[in-house]
Amino acid sequence: MTRHRNLAEELIAEVKKFDRIQAGIASINKVLEGPSYKAAAGVKWQDNHAEQTIQWLPNAGSLLVLAMHHPRDKPELDWFDRGNTAGNRRMTEISESLVAWLLRTHGIRGQALPYQEERGGVYLKDAAVFAGLGVVGKNNLLLHPIWGPRVRLRSVLIQDHLPPSAPLDNFNPCFRCDMPCRKACPLNAFEGGPYRRPVCMQQMESDRENPIESDQIDSDGSPIFMTEWCRRCEFACPVDKK
Repeated sequence: MTRHRNLAEELIAEVKKFDRIQAGIASINKVLEGPSYKAAAGVKWQDNHAEQTIQWLPNAGSLLVLAMHHPRDKPELDWFDRGNTAGNRRMTEISESLVAWLLRTHGIRGQALPYQEERGGVYLKDAAVFAGLGVVGKNNLLLHPIWGPRVRLRSVLIQDHLPPSAPLDNFNPCFRCDMPCRKACPLNAFEGGPYRRPVCMQQMESDRENPIESDQIDSDGSPIFMTEWCRRCEFACPVDKK
């Protein structure tokens, strides 16, 4: 157990070498038993991410969950073009770097998971809660204790059983909040109380159907268009200490 605890601490320390990245560890079984897997799937929004579908490593026991700070003054991290976002591309590079480090340093196999659950990823908000990175707020977003909802998540599957990080205690940022997040939604996705995913997806589809020109040029000299996703509920949330 001591070896596994030391490895977990060393892995988290390795993650901290990357700017504005934090991490926690969750049991993959806990994640798969989480509320998102138990909830009715409902209507799924068909995104157009360019990531490939993968098969999981056999006998994997742990999940490294990465949280990247996405501050207000870096909106380009979330701009979608050519099948992905700049933030996702960076998180993929970091994930693959950590997979290489695990194998090189400890002889343990890891696997960088795609963003989408249907392509082999996990429900990242559930995973982040189990990994001690935050709680899910009344805006249906993960709320990090320092960065609030201004985070982006990815995960790395680990072919070992590492001690999980402790979930956050005494962190209830929505308590007595007047919920400006719910008032900010342009389509009233919170009308009636609970978050209504199909309504939110209508806004995302509208965003996708109305791309804007970026300052980038394609190989043939034509302008590259990008999607700027709605972040109104995120920006309205007061939980953000930095």
